[in-house]
Amino acid sequence: MVPDRDAQVIGTVLENRYRVLGLLGRGGMGDVYLGEDMRLRRRCALKLLHARLAEDRTSVERFLREAQMIASLDHPNIVDIYSFGEEPSGLVFFAMELLQGEDLDARLRRRAEHPFSPHDACVWAIQIAHAVACVHDSGLIHRDLKVSNVFLARRRDGGEICKLLDFGIARAEDNSELTETGVTLGTPSYMSPEQIRNANLDRRSDIYSFGVVLFKLLTGRVPFTGEPIQVAMQHCEALPPAPSSLAPAAGISPALDAIVLKAMAKKPGDRFQSMQEVGQALTDLLQREAPALAPVAAARPPREPQTPTLQPAYTDSSRREAVTAASHDAATPGEGTQTSPTAVFAPPQPRRSRPSLALAGAGLLGAAAVALALTRGDAPPPPPVTAPPPPVAAPAASPETPSPAKAEPRPPAEPRPELDPPPPEPAPEPPPADEALPPLEPEVAPPPAVEKKKAVKPAAPLDPLKQVERKAQKCRKAHGAVGGPKIVIDYAVGLDGKVTRSVPSVHDALGKCLAEAVLSTPFEPKLALGRKVSL
Repeated sequence: MVPDRDAQVIGTVLENRYRVLGLLGRGGMGDVYLGEDMRLRRRCALKLLHARLAEDRTSVERFLREAQMIASLDHPNIVDIYSFGEEPSGLVFFAMELLQGEDLDARLRRRAEHPFSPHDACVWAIQIAHAVACVHDSGLIHRDLKVSNVFLARRRDGGEICKLLDFGIARAEDNSELTETGVTLGTPSYMSPEQIRNANLDRRSDIYSFGVVLFKLLTGRVPFTGEPIQVAMQHCEALPPAPSSLAPAAGISPALDAIVLKAMAKKPGDRFQSMQEVGQALTDLLQREAPALAPVAAARPPREPQTPTLQPAYTDSSRREAVTAASHDAATPGEGTQTSPTAVFAPPQPRRSRPSLALAGAGLLGAAAVALALTRGDAPPPPPVTAPPPPVAAPAASPETPSPAKAEPRPPAEPRPELDPPPPEPAPEPPPADEALPPLEPEVAPPPAVEKKKAVKPAAPLDPLKQVERKAQKCRKAHGAVGGPKIVIDYAVGLDGKVTRSVPSVHDALGKCLAEAVLSTPFEPKLALGRKVSL
C-alpha cells in the first residue's frame, strides 16, 4: 500500500511550488521526500503526513503544529522550515531545508569507519544544548530528545553541525501534560522518571533526556536496557552507571562522568536547572581538558571529499534516513542494543619516539643557528670567525644562545687589527677607529634579529576582527548600507579556529552577508562561545 502511495505522490506539485521527486525516508507520523522549490530553484525536504493520519483532524493539527513550532525557532542548530499546508487532495505537508549527512544514531552504528572521541561527543553535545536552550526560551519542551533526532549535517566547508529534528510531541511548558488521554508518548530509553510516570513536565525533563543522549555518545549504548517496561522501571528506580565504567578505554574523565550523572539525577531539583547551565559546564570542561582529549580526536580518519551536488540525496535512503524530523519513534526498538562501547572512540595513535623528535629539534636549532650566524655576518670580518662555531654549537647544546655571545669577544681580538691596517697613514687615528668599531659590536651582539622576528608576528596582520571589519565594509557597500545602523553578529569558534555559529541580529540580505563574513574568517584555534561583534 505504501509503494502505491509513493507512486501517486512522486511527481505531485504542492501549493503550485514544491515538486515531489523521490522518497528519502519513513517515520512515525510521515514520510520524507526529496523536493524541488520551483520558484527558488533549490532542493528541499518534504515531510508528508501518513494517509491514515491525514483522516484524523487531531493528527493533522499536531503535524501542522510541529511545523509552526520549528518555524518559530530561529537557531543554526535547529532545522529550518520553509512552508507548510494542506492540499485539496488530502495531502498534508511541510517543506524544510535539505540536510546532507546522517543522524547521530547512524554515526554511532558506523563508529568503526568513523571513530570519534569524548571531545567530539562534547562538541556535539554543546551544540545540542544550545538548540534545546532555544526551544526552552521559546516556552516549549521537546520531550523526545534522542540521538536519532539529532542530525549531523555537512557544511559547505566540509565541517559538520548538529541540527535538532522532530518536534512532533513538543508542548508548551505551561501545558505539559503528555496527552489529553493520559497515554505516555516518548522513547522509553530516553524518558525522564516524571515523563514515565505521566506527571507534569518542565524543561528539566529534557535535561534528563539530554544526559541519556550524552551517555550514549560517550559509551555507544543507553544506560538501561531490556524490555520497555524494564527500562522504564530502571529510569525511575535504578542509578545509572558512570559512562567511564562502561567505556574504560575511551578516556572519559571523572568531571565528564559527573556532568552526565547530574543531568540524569532522579529528582529534577538535583539536575542542572537550565540547558545554558549544561552547555556552560561542558564548555568549561573542554577548556580544561581539551589538551588531554585532543590527541584522541586527532586520530580520526580524514573526512571524505564533499560534493556540492544534492542529486544523490534521494538515491541512498539508508544514508539519508534522518534527513528530516520524520523518525521520532522509528528508532525505539533498537535502543540499547550496542554491545561494544569502547569501539566508539579512536585509540590514540602511537607517538613518535622521543629520540627522533630530539634529533629533529636539534636539526632545526642547528639550521636556526646557521641562519642567525649568516644574518649577523653582513660585514666581512665576522664570517671567518662565526663560520666554525655553528656546527659545534648546534649538536653541543640545542637550547644555548651564548654561541652568539661567544662570538662577541672574538671579533675585537682578531678582526679589528685586520680592519685597522687599511687606514694606517695617520698614527693617532687607529684608536678612534677602534672606538668607532666597538659601538657596532653591541648592535650586532644583542640579537636585534630576534627582536625583529618578535615584531614580525604573523598574527598581527591576520587579526580576525580586522578581516571581519574589511569584509563587513564590502558587504555594506554592496548593499548600499554604508553608515547605516550596526548589526550584531552572535558567533562561536571551535577548537580548530573555525566559526561554528554565526547568527545576525537582523535577518535581511545585509545581515546574512555580515554573518557569512564572520563565518568565513579563521580565528585563533581556541574554543569560544557566545561571542558578539557589531558590524
